[in-house]
Amino acid sequence: MKQDYDDIREFLKGSMPAFHRIYCRYERQLFFYVNSMIRHKETSEDIFQEIWTQVIKKLPKFAFKGSFKNWLYTIAHHKVIDYTRKTVGKFNVSIDETIDENKKITYHDILSDPAPDIVEQLSTKEMIDKIRKVAENLPEKQKEVFLLRCDAGLKFKEIAEMTGDSLNTILGRMHYAIKKIRNELMDEY
Repeated sequence: MKQDYDDIREFLKGSMPAFHRIYCRYERQLFFYVNSMIRHKETSEDIFQEIWTQVIKKLPKFAFKGSFKNWLYTIAHHKVIDYTRKTVGKFNVSIDETIDENKKITYHDILSDPAPDIVEQLSTKEMIDKIRKVAENLPEKQKEVFLLRCDAGLKFKEIAEMTGDSLNTILGRMHYAIKKIRNELMDEY
């Protein structure tokens, strides 16, 4: 936190390298959070840029009372919510749409073979990918808590402050998210 505060103060005095350090410190996990919530790379990139534009505009008013990371993710949270409110019901998914980067597996492939070979062992990366895919289908608020905790590394208290929900509500959402993920994976494997 001190490192963030020092870099913010330097940036406010005109140091672009200080802003670059802040940006580099958070860019990867922040983009992953946005992209995990939006699930469309180009749109996620646009929202990601809007977040950083807003950070630059609002940084002179940063109060230095709480965590910069929490403040940053609050901005991201609001941008994601704004986007999802604008686009609710506007997207349809084709059953022939590919879901993997190699453009080999479609939704149709998955739906037509609901019983994968149970003997086949999954590597750690494959399991993480599977958890991420299952997490995408969680209710939005559970998914958001899950991603903020697991991917962004925020503490439950920080997530509660960021979203304006009680700590117990956040803990409950995480509990149900993990329970749903576990049940989904157990049903499949």
